[in-house]
Amino acid sequence: MKGWRRVLLVFAGLLFVSMVLTRFQVVAPSALRAGTAPVTRVSVAAADNVRRAYTVLLQDRDQSREVRALRKHNDQLTQRNELLSREVARLKQVLVITTTQAPNALAIAQVIGVDPSALQARLELNRGSRDGVRVRMPVTVPAGLVGQVTDVSAGQATVLALVDPESAVGVTLQGGRGGRGVARGLPPDRLKAEFSRSVPIRVGDVLVTNSQGGVYPVGIPVGKVEQVLPMGPNDISRTVIVKPAVDVGVVEDVTILEGL
Repeated sequence: MKGWRRVLLVFAGLLFVSMVLTRFQVVAPSALRAGTAPVTRVSVAAADNVRRAYTVLLQDRDQSREVRALRKHNDQLTQRNELLSREVARLKQVLVITTTQAPNALAIAQVIGVDPSALQARLELNRGSRDGVRVRMPVTVPAGLVGQVTDVSAGQATVLALVDPESAVGVTLQGGRGGRGVARGLPPDRLKAEFSRSVPIRVGDVLVTNSQGGVYPVGIPVGKVEQVLPMGPNDISRTVIVKPAVDVGVVEDVTILEGL
């Protein structure tokens, strides 16, 4: 009996304590709440700032990705525009040549190599026999004659430029003033032309191709007379120094003409 009574007393005591705690809950003093309020506000503000910073970071990352994509797209458009601009320039070049020099243009070719020798002037083109290119075909640009094809492979061709010492082209005075001569290469960047003694050639005269040799169409600009050399009493020909109409060292695209 004593054991049961002890259990009942413990149970009653626990029940009483529970009722007291439920009825009289502990409330934090107002002074304590006032003291912790700033800490709470700081914590909330800090959490809000962290959340905003994270959001901004995500936005910056997305914007950076978008900027990179736009830059890449812009580079592609710029490259495409350059290609189109170059193609338009090539088409204009062909139009000028077919209307002012010769109607039988074969193709536009890009200069992919220049002979580094100061004593030679030869160009490598990215067109060859599979494009219809053949030896002795004239090569030109709107400004004037470049030279002729001397060697051809399947995908490339070699051009002997006018200023090469092995080059020779028949020339005459522009404007129907007559006179037939031959201009040969004079390294590194000039031509030397010879005319008969009776030809009234002067400094500043423009020389164009004639039909001599049957290679070049008639009337393509070759160069301008820069100097008329003195003649001796026994000379039978008049020699002039000619500045070429085309600087072969800077040309990028040329037009290949069908042979005559």
